[in-house]
Amino acid sequence: MRAEFLKFRSLPTALWTGVFMVGCFLLGLIFCVWKGVGEDEAVFDLAIGIPASIATIVIGAWVVGLEFGQNTLRRVLSADPRRIRLIMAKLGAALIVVIGTIALLWLLGMLIFPLAGSGHERTIDTTQAFRNGTAVLVSGMVYVVVASGLAWITRSMAGGMTIAFVFFFVIDSIITAIPRVGDYALGSALGNVDEAIRGNDQGIFGPSETIGTEVAILAVAAWVLLIVGLGIVRTLRTEVK
Repeated sequence: MRAEFLKFRSLPTALWTGVFMVGCFLLGLIFCVWKGVGEDEAVFDLAIGIPASIATIVIGAWVVGLEFGQNTLRRVLSADPRRIRLIMAKLGAALIVVIGTIALLWLLGMLIFPLAGSGHERTIDTTQAFRNGTAVLVSGMVYVVVASGLAWITRSMAGGMTIAFVFFFVIDSIITAIPRVGDYALGSALGNVDEAIRGNDQGIFGPSETIGTEVAILAVAAWVLLIVGLGIVRTLRTEVK
């Protein structure tokens, strides 16, 4: 896993994704000075939550796709041919980086945003802010895992990142629009879980009205296992060129 962390430290995609997150955080700081923290701690979702949903998809697809984009997979497997171990190492490194980054920015936001918005009436509800942060972390972990699985399926950096965004913002939206079936789509089910963690319906996705939280958790788990499982099968059965 050390090699994966070195890639995060040295390669430009990870660097610029981090710059994007920090830039959005700073914009949130400016927003607090101008308008305050907003209703229901809106600045956290605007400055961290929504950018994190984009950044986690990028990181999940990138950490896998870079081996195909740079044609280094054969060399990596020559050093250690255990493909499952490679998959888990990449996924573990991506999850650690994502969890650490989101948690750090969220905690900094809880300290700095109220100070920046102190000239306005609204302040943050600490308990609600922690709940919202937990919801963003859960969603971010799902995005990373699914994007990683899709990249293993496509075996391409550009293809993996493209199909990840198409899946989350196009295919999943189409499935969500289908009556009855739509409640079990990944985005809809994840929105249900998000709402349950937050204790309200202020998440990025709207809540499901027909399935319970337990069923939604099972639906999310099923999607994750399906996509990651297909990625593992493709990786184990395909020859490295």
